[in-house]
Amino acid sequence: MTSHESAPGSEPTGSLHRSLGLYAVLTISIGAMIGSGIFVLPGLAFKIAGPAVILAFFLAGVVVAPAALSKAEMATAMPEAGGTYLFIDRAMGPLMGTVAGFGVWFSLVFKAAFALVGLSAYLEYFVLHPERPVAAILALILIGVNLAGIRQTAKVQMALVTGVIVVLIGFVGLGAPHIRSEAFDPFLAFGMKGLLSATAVVFVSYAGVTKVASIAEEIRQPDRNIPMGMLLSVGVMMILYPAIAAVIVGVSPADELSHSEEPMTLAAQHFMSSAGVTIIAGVAVIALISMANAGVIASSRYPFAMARHSLAPPILATVGRRSGGPIAGILMSGTVLIALVLFVPLIELAKLASAFQLLVFALINLAHIAFREARLDWYRPKFRAPWYPAPQIFGIVAALLLLTQMGTIPLLGAVVFVVAGIAWYRVFGQSRAVKESAGRDALRLREDTRLIQQAGDAVRAGGRRHILVLIRRPTRPSRQHTLFRLAMRLAAAPGGRIHIINFDARTRRMIPTDEDRARARALGIEVTTDQYTDEDRRGMVHAFAEREGVDLFIADLPQELRATRHVTRDLRWLSEHLTCDSVFLRNRAVDRIDRIAVLGTGGPYDPVKIEIADHIARYEDAEIRFVHLTPPDAPPEQGESIHRYHERLGAVLTVPWDDRIRPTDDLVDTLTGLSRGANLVVLGAPTHRFHVVVDLADRIAEAVDCPALLVHTPTLEKPGPVTRAVQWFIT
Repeated sequence: MTSHESAPGSEPTGSLHRSLGLYAVLTISIGAMIGSGIFVLPGLAFKIAGPAVILAFFLAGVVVAPAALSKAEMATAMPEAGGTYLFIDRAMGPLMGTVAGFGVWFSLVFKAAFALVGLSAYLEYFVLHPERPVAAILALILIGVNLAGIRQTAKVQMALVTGVIVVLIGFVGLGAPHIRSEAFDPFLAFGMKGLLSATAVVFVSYAGVTKVASIAEEIRQPDRNIPMGMLLSVGVMMILYPAIAAVIVGVSPADELSHSEEPMTLAAQHFMSSAGVTIIAGVAVIALISMANAGVIASSRYPFAMARHSLAPPILATVGRRSGGPIAGILMSGTVLIALVLFVPLIELAKLASAFQLLVFALINLAHIAFREARLDWYRPKFRAPWYPAPQIFGIVAALLLLTQMGTIPLLGAVVFVVAGIAWYRVFGQSRAVKESAGRDALRLREDTRLIQQAGDAVRAGGRRHILVLIRRPTRPSRQHTLFRLAMRLAAAPGGRIHIINFDARTRRMIPTDEDRARARALGIEVTTDQYTDEDRRGMVHAFAEREGVDLFIADLPQELRATRHVTRDLRWLSEHLTCDSVFLRNRAVDRIDRIAVLGTGGPYDPVKIEIADHIARYEDAEIRFVHLTPPDAPPEQGESIHRYHERLGAVLTVPWDDRIRPTDDLVDTLTGLSRGANLVVLGAPTHRFHVVVDLADRIAEAVDCPALLVHTPTLEKPGPVTRAVQWFIT
């Protein structure tokens, strides 16, 4: 008998109002792009590429377009509140989500810093001031505004962006007749290398194009308006940016332009009245402060989102009572922002912002490929990016190529933060995060047939032929009896053999009892014991297991791991060096068993866990519950896919089963809650050798209020090298 329960909270309890039409989407997307890229970068990029900066702005749009296509498709498949980090996390798992979160966060902070320094330069038109200190003061003001909870509305954004676009079009229209053709000769003044380097630098100009995906839940007809809004905005800017750059280059003296941090007012002075120049400078100030504020808002939300997914400290998920904003995230982003505007040169801010954005856009394309190749039944986008996968492959290759053209510091910065993201996840997030993703779902779909077959073979095999039970102090006698009881349940009957190695002098004649031996003889199971006093205990146990062909090792893992480090160190060493499967008992002795919970947080279940749970349940007349978690923002179809996997797995069991599938952002507490009512939980044991933090399995075992079996399976058939590499990146 099977059942499937929709967990409380798995259905959305509320949704945002869909009130934004195509024009709103278009203006939000354009508004996220217009700013420091065109108001500040033409002069800096001109110094790198000469007049070819015009083409650089166009080529940057070409490189951005595949990511816009990819994210437009993903947003129509998952039209809900979120962002780049969430899509990448959902596609490739929390490791790559962490890397993306780091990359997006730093790119937004660098972009905000770049905007503030550029803003300070344009303020020079109105009043003389020290640029960097004023930029830092402006950063403090924006931090205060965000802490108070003051945010832009869609209507204000639409009006602001419309006004800026009108002014920019007027700038092009008025300046075009004054362009000097000789200003473009030679066009490729610094060759292809200069063109590519400038393209990489101005890439940040398009960084906000995919921002609308984060408000997908508020857009009317998202399957139409999201892709149209993104692609139209890219198209508009691929025309407007080069046109503005052409006017700036065509009317400005080259020596002045190459050193200018306010190129638009420099150009405007050659064909506009003083009032017109003032308007241009004022529009630049408004656009740049809007962009800087948007950067503070957006950057503070990424640590918040990561904290909610257990990939960052919980304090970053705290929300201010009055402001409703992530206070800790705003303060963290603001602190980094102030340091950047005070100490990092303007061109390096631009390069670093572009470098991180290039990396993120490459990951967006990779996430799109992951969704497409996974062929998941729940991934059903209303818009499908054309010509797949050519644009995505081009986008990844082009982004990485441009990354190499930016110089040592930006390239090194990108590499350092990728490594930092991986290290952070391995140290902090791996033991906390829910690991479901499209990649894991795809691996489950491709691997489950093989693994379910292995589980079925193990269940039908009838038990282990040779089990080794290790007894040693400080294991209590009641738990020592439990170890033997488990061995009896898992041994093949008849024909199985249980060998007990007992280092505890107190219980050498107590375990197994005469009654235990009689029961074993009745089942046809041979029981032998040995008492040892050898100093090299783990070496002796290892030698015995290898010599005698043991196929299952059972031991007690003390509940207080830190208080018995010598014991746990020996047991971990044995689990890592024995060629047989290992089972470790945590928490307390096992009493009555009527329900066994098999816990999982992603990927297919280990067949050995299924075998052990089924054998124990069969002899204890118990049922099995599969417990599986998904991210809190996972679509319902993902849970349905997991349930179908459970149904196929349940078909090989010999006992009744049910399952619980719950979306959550609190992995340990949710697993603990869903395991209530079980008398025994079965989960995977730690498998890595370097335990910087307590492993996830240890944390769960400590939290549950019933005995736990930690299963370690070195004998499990390993997948191929490509699959292992994919598994490494998505776990």
